[in-house]
Amino acid sequence: GLIYAVVEENELEASVLAAAGQIAAKPPQALKIARDLMRGSREDLVARIGEESEHFRERLKSDEARAALMAFMTRKKAG
Repeated sequence: GLIYAVVEENELEASVLAAAGQIAAKPPQALKIARDLMRGSREDLVARIGEESEHFRERLKSDEARAALMAFMTRKKAG
């Protein structure tokens, strides 16, 4: 999608900064892989899905994934 959100003019800068912050907080290597996969040809979808699965398996072994999993597991339960 070309349009991510529609906001009032006076809210534009804050909205852009918030979206940029969310993107910047994501693991850079995972973002690069996602961008590279999206740039590929749509003709061979099955191969793309297989390639994505392989990248996902590899990313699960990364320090970023371990840190995210540990952060998730140590969160306190609400209530």
